[in-house]
Amino acid sequence: WSMLLFFVYDSLFGLMAAIAANASQAQALSSPVLAFFMLCNGFIITKPAAPLFVQWVFPISPNFYAMQAIVVRLAKDAGLAGQFVISYTGYTDSENTQGIVVMLAMIVVLRTLQLVALRSLHKVQK
Repeated sequence: WSMLLFFVYDSLFGLMAAIAANASQAQALSSPVLAFFMLCNGFIITKPAAPLFVQWVFPISPNFYAMQAIVVRLAKDAGLAGQFVISYTGYTDSENTQGIVVMLAMIVVLRTLQLVALRSLHKVQK
């Protein structure tokens, strides 16, 4: 899960670098997206307690799927504390396949957009 998450963010940051004019602008563009996904990982802002206007982010949040898969696996061996975390966060182990599909799709889409941005915004030549 960590490697898959790495590749999602590598793709996102590659896209932001392709869009931006310089490194400072790329960092400024990336920070809000990263912060939003980090907050909506299902642990800081839990899916059951999230306001209605934030619910849409969980099905597309790579951090949510990675955190959910890791925490559910670790909670099985953690006894009552693990059960509490699972009930508090609403994590489930039935969304792992969906998480993998979403994250792989994000990688493909972000890399494709990166190539489009490089060709159209920066006039890359052979």
